[in-house]
Amino acid sequence: MTVNEAIAAFSSYSAEEKKEFLAQLTYELTVLARGCYEAGQDGLNDPQRMRRINEVQHRVSAFLWALLRDDPLRFPDELLVRLIMEQPGDTALEQQLSTAFARLAAQRLTAA
Repeated sequence: MTVNEAIAAFSSYSAEEKKEFLAQLTYELTVLARGCYEAGQDGLNDPQRMRRINEVQHRVSAFLWALLRDDPLRFPDELLVRLIMEQPGDTALEQQLSTAFARLAAQRLTAA
């Protein structure tokens, strides 16, 4: 899924659908973060990616919190999607996020 396709999909959702989508995305981000753990250890094998995922998680949760409060000063949809999907310097993470976004968007279509 391209960034523009993701923007179009997310922008088409109602406020309630956006809340559900972002709640599901927060779960997906925790799964991606597990890929940064050292197997059987307490450390990280990819701390830079973990920081990037944490930053995405921060932005998603802040947007979700703003939606729950109906805060008109929240990021525009387009900016949020770009902050999620565009990860300069980490094309593998961009691909993982694109795949997760597309999967969740497809689930919304089949649920409708």
